[in-house]
Amino acid sequence: MLEEYIESRISEAYDYLQNDTEKALRIFDEILEIEPDNIEALNGKGSSLMKLNRLDEADKYYNHSLSICENSSALLNKGIIFKRKRDFENALIFYDKASQINPDLESIVDILKNELIYANNKRDMSDYSYEANKMIVQGIEFKKEDKLLDAMDAFKKAIECDMRCEDEVNGMIDEIKCIITNEFIYDDRQFDAESKIDRLKMQALRALTEENYPDKALRLMDLVLRLDETDIDMVNHKGGALFICNEYENAIECFDKCISMDKNYSYAIFNKALVLRTMNKLPEALECFDEVLKIPENHNKVKAYRLEILKKIHEDAKTD
Repeated sequence: MLEEYIESRISEAYDYLQNDTEKALRIFDEILEIEPDNIEALNGKGSSLMKLNRLDEADKYYNHSLSICENSSALLNKGIIFKRKRDFENALIFYDKASQINPDLESIVDILKNELIYANNKRDMSDYSYEANKMIVQGIEFKKEDKLLDAMDAFKKAIECDMRCEDEVNGMIDEIKCIITNEFIYDDRQFDAESKIDRLKMQALRALTEENYPDKALRLMDLVLRLDETDIDMVNHKGGALFICNEYENAIECFDKCISMDKNYSYAIFNKALVLRTMNKLPEALECFDEVLKIPENHNKVKAYRLEILKKIHEDAKTD
């Protein structure tokens, strides 16, 4: 009975991790009071502390996790901590260890390694054209200012200017996509650990949020949706996983399916807007953001995106 309770609480904490990190942290603390060596809870607390930018504390929990059992989740996140501290050599070591333990993480590790290349300025940008370099520098500046979508546009223009920078710049775009993915919103939900389908849902969401393995998450989500194709929350999560996999049109189909089931389902409307903006479909994205804005509590989350799009549309109109 206790084991089922702990499993259920861990799943609940991971659900809160994206939208209410402090609450997730409290749940992980509660679990660790009962089981101080629970690896999932230790890694979950580490992830919560990372989102709160408490890197040194997070590192201690990953170290504790690894002292119990070497696991890819703790190794990967330690690599990310070292990267954020600009210790690129150690970041690379931990990325490689994570990939060796779990070969399914190879594509994620490749993206993270690309980030190290740019962060460490290992590539001589003089190899590229003046216009491409200009766009890359502009994109980096936009990213520093948290203008992520403008940064992505600048990086795409750099590739158009000089295809030789494609591999490097795609790594920068993937990094921004990871940040945008964290902006996606999902409904907080409770799971019944005794229910087979709920356990399957927990596995799917864990593959997406903890293991950073969207392909595995999609396979599990499809199994859930075969049993209940009207599970609106799972369809919304599937859209997020498809976005990570660069399947933008399929992601939008998922969000549209959610909206067809519930026209006021703001989670999917907001997520659809993020994908449309990433695809540079500005009027369509603005329409979705305006729809979400009808709910007052969404104002702060939507306002910045909406203003950015309006500015972008105005600038494009002047250019034309």
